[in-house]
Amino acid sequence: MPSTASVLHLVIHSGYTSVFVGLYDRTESIGSFTLDKKVVSAFLVTSIKELLTHHEMKFDKLTFIGVHSGPAPFTTLRVGIATANGLGFATGLPLVPVNGLQTLSMLYPEYTVLLNAFCDDVYVGKKGTVSCQNIDAFLREESKIAEQVTYIGNGAHLHEQKIKDILGDSAKILADYPYEAALNDIAHAAYAKWQNEQDIQKQVIPTYLKEYSAKVG
Repeated sequence: MPSTASVLHLVIHSGYTSVFVGLYDRTESIGSFTLDKKVVSAFLVTSIKELLTHHEMKFDKLTFIGVHSGPAPFTTLRVGIATANGLGFATGLPLVPVNGLQTLSMLYPEYTVLLNAFCDDVYVGKKGTVSCQNIDAFLREESKIAEQVTYIGNGAHLHEQKIKDILGDSAKILADYPYEAALNDIAHAAYAKWQNEQDIQKQVIPTYLKEYSAKVG
C-alpha cells in the first residue's frame, strides 16, 4: 500500500501582481496567504513565519520548499526566489523549482499559453515546451497553422486585439481560463517532482526565457 505519512512543504509562488505562499501536506492545502507585490519585500519572511506559527509548526517539520522559478516579472520573482534560497540555506531544507509556464501548458495541452513578457514579447507554452518570442514574429508563424488555435494566459488577453487582427477566425481566446499558474498548480508540480526525486536543488536560479527572444532578434 502507498505511504500515507505526511509530507509537509512550503510553496512560494511569485506571480504577476502578488506573491502567494502556501503550506501543504502532500497536495492538500493547510493554509495560505497572498501579498501584493508592492509590499512583498518588507513582509514576506515575517508572513511565512506567522503562517507556520498559526499552524503550530516549525521549519524542522517541513520536508522541502517548492519555488516558482518563473517566468514572471523580474522584481517579484527575485524576491520570492531570494527568500526561498535564504530559507533553504538557513534551515537546510531542499528546494524544488517549478516553471509556471511549463506547468500551465502541461495542465492545458490543448491550448497555447501566452504570458506577458513585456516590451512586445510573450512567453509561449505549448504542451510543456516553452520559449520567449516577439509577439509580431510569433503571430506570423501562427498564421501558417491551418487549424484553429485556442490561447489562454495574460499575454493572450494583453494582445487580444492584435491576435484577432492577424489571425482572425483561426484564433480563439478563452476568458474563463487561468491568466497564469495558480498556487495549487505550483504546489502540485513541486510535490510530483519531490516524489520522483527530480530537480531537487540547494539553490534556485530564476527562469529567464528572454535570452531566446534576444537571440532570435
